Amino acid sequence: MKAAIVGAGVIGRLLALLLVNNGHEISIFDQDGDDGIKSCSMAAAGLLTPVTELDKSDILIYELGMLAIAQHWPTILNVLQSPIYFQQMGSLAVTHPKDHAEMDHFISFISEKLKNNPMAFKKLDQSMMLQLEPGLSKFTYAYYFPKEGQIDNQAVLTELKQWLHAKHVMWYSHTFVEHVQAFEVHYHQSCMKFDMVFDCRGIGAKSIFHDLQGVRGELIWLYAPHVKIAHPVRFLHPRYSLYVVPRPNHIYLIGASEILSEDQCAISVRTTLELLTAAYYLHPGFAEATILKTVTHCRPTLSHYLPKIKYADGFIAVNGLYRHGFLIAPTLVIEIMRWLTKGISSLQYAQLWEQL
Repeated sequence: MKAAIVGAGVIGRLLALLLVNNGHEISIFDQDGDDGIKSCSMAAAGLLTPVTELDKSDILIYELGMLAIAQHWPTILNVLQSPIYFQQMGSLAVTHPKDHAEMDHFISFISEKLKNNPMAFKKLDQSMMLQLEPGLSKFTYAYYFPKEGQIDNQAVLTELKQWLHAKHVMWYSHTFVEHVQAFEVHYHQSCMKFDMVFDCRGIGAKSIFHDLQGVRGELIWLYAPHVKIAHPVRFLHPRYSLYVVPRPNHIYLIGASEILSEDQCAISVRTTLELLTAAYYLHPGFAEATILKTVTHCRPTLSHYLPKIKYADGFIAVNGLYRHGFLIAPTLVIEIMRWLTKGISSLQYAQLWEQL
């Protein structure tokens, strides 16, 4: 099969990997360079936290994410054969001593969705918590989510690029696609024909997904050699839910904000102050940290905050991954491959599909 993939974020690159591995001839079109530096996927933090996402997400996101962590990411990383940082040591949730009600609400919401699954999380007293994270000494307790983890999403995108180039995939970078439809990609007043077209353009696919909108996220990268945190930590607060994502070599990604906007201007002073103040409260070593960079981008989001796959003969469009791109993309591309090889009756997540 000769196929086109329009959009080279995480979903587009993973889909290209699976298609090439199944013997198909692939062309990729993207308005960004192949480094993906302007991609929403490059601006993510790489959290793989399907349980803690349940405070705001549907149970379906949990199911898609758990499969990705347990099965699909290990398989994908094995194909890439590259030492990408990927850990499944679990995550922690803590709260300010005066905000216990916030934690109670958070845990009760998750428990209700998981029907009180005792394996999903565990409450740790201070001594147990300090065995996992000695640096969080000011907190009296924490909740531990053992099946969660993280991945270096920037490295994933880079390794996927290199793997695909090594397989001689045709990559049309810096190419703005004006229109996609079944069997056709239109760009630069030209039209190319394919056996299959996959629309993975994210926020650029409003002509296909009419309720598509952007949700702005803001992220701060810190170099903090005086901080020793090994697990992703969610710090609950009445106004926001801060997350701290540790990376190798004393790098920490700090984020929280969500704004219904497609504005991609630089991070605001207010957000910067709030994130850094919360990070300093979490661990005083962040006071000596160096700000490496700040990142803003808009996540493609549908009105129900769930992904959607639209299909027709010769055409598939996938969108609406919201803030769950690296968490659920592997499971979605496996679902798409299932449709291609076995047909509509073989789908495991039929509720995500819609015929055009």
